[in-house]
Amino acid sequence: PEGYDARQVRPSIEAAFKKLGYSGPVSITAYANQRQTPGHLQRGLSSTGIVVAHTKSASTCSSIFSDMLEWRARNPPPATMMLISNQVEDVFSWDLARLQQQTMYNLFLACSCKPRYMSILDTSAEWLWESLLDNNKPCSETTRTRGELSAMFYCKPCKSHGQSLESLEGFRKHLWSKKHAVEEARNSCTRLDPVTRTWAKNYAAKPEHATAKIAVWWDMDDCPIPEGYDARQVR
Repeated sequence: PEGYDARQVRPSIEAAFKKLGYSGPVSITAYANQRQTPGHLQRGLSSTGIVVAHTKSASTCSSIFSDMLEWRARNPPPATMMLISNQVEDVFSWDLARLQQQTMYNLFLACSCKPRYMSILDTSAEWLWESLLDNNKPCSETTRTRGELSAMFYCKPCKSHGQSLESLEGFRKHLWSKKHAVEEARNSCTRLDPVTRTWAKNYAAKPEHATAKIAVWWDMDDCPIPEGYDARQVR
């Protein structure tokens, strides 16, 4: 938010987790068209160990999703994921809902405005973005301590990070280079390829559910018996 010290973002998120009893290590990646992000914000975020990733605006969701799949492959549950985006319901929810049917990831969400409708996801907590930051502001001492963490910058279209992008100056120079412009035009992707699409839609019963009681609640107004169908065959 305007006027907010970017160095307080990480401590605020970590404080929100700690209030709920989560104290594990936290990795944070911030995605945006970084050519439009002021340098002082990039410097503030990176000084606390937040990875600053450049994407084209149309590719942000695809980049987040790709990195989320890689992270899940390296970090099986129990583990915790958090999405800070207004696109969760429209873009990510179908994959996350199917994922939650099969796994035990904790899920946290934050967005800048109230959702239009209730989420289908099973979340451990949901926040409005500015409320999350305002209600968990750290003391200045915490901010200074976190500022000693190493910085990392990443250009998703160019698949480049490392020595040349470990400084803010090198990162910003790269984003305005001709080489970057060519790679960005060539490699930007907006398509999401969910891993859950390959999963079966009808899961076999787990042993503990195989012989357990089953209850069915049927709304016959919404799902009537088809004309000509023998009602005795429903059960």
